[in-house]
Amino acid sequence: MAPKIVDKQAKRAEITRAATKVFARKGFQGASVDDIAEAAGVSKGTLYGYFENKEELFYATFEAFQAETVAQCEAAMAAQVSARDKLTACLMLTVETLQEHIELFPLTLELWAAASSGPARERFAVVMERLYRQFRRMTAELIEAGKTRGEFRADVESQAVAAWLVGGLDGLMLQYWFDQSLDARGWTASYLDTVLRGISAHPAEGGNA
Repeated sequence: MAPKIVDKQAKRAEITRAATKVFARKGFQGASVDDIAEAAGVSKGTLYGYFENKEELFYATFEAFQAETVAQCEAAMAAQVSARDKLTACLMLTVETLQEHIELFPLTLELWAAASSGPARERFAVVMERLYRQFRRMTAELIEAGKTRGEFRADVESQAVAAWLVGGLDGLMLQYWFDQSLDARGWTASYLDTVLRGISAHPAEGGNA
């Protein structure tokens, strides 16, 4: 009988999904490799064949979530024409995705804490830097595209606006985690409309985001 062929990439993704659920339920410190192996339906030895340790699994959960969110943003942007609409579609979708997965937000707080101190400080800090850098870059590129198309003012500092949009979204989701009665989506739409009117080359043509 021929040996079973294992799709290693699919298996890694399966273990990562299981780890995400365990981390969301127990937190990074509370979760164990045994918990994750059990949730994934694999032996501990098999799990270590894909991930060196719990820290690597934790990184993988964030990278997978980030990759999925970016892919969804790219798909949403592809359906739009103007830079304004692309930017709005991407940021609104990000808010909705974060709302749908708000149970993962405490993991972000743990990642922040780990990035500030402890033995894994440098590696966790790199993960956070890469995450923020990617979303700032995507946002700044959309603003630059809008400037090129004549939609946004030529004097707009794309990096500055991108940093504030990303930081503002981050802060709003932190507030939403504490108080889920907040209208995160509605407030984001209103804030975006205000920002886009401010950087628009034709503010009188602006509308609700």
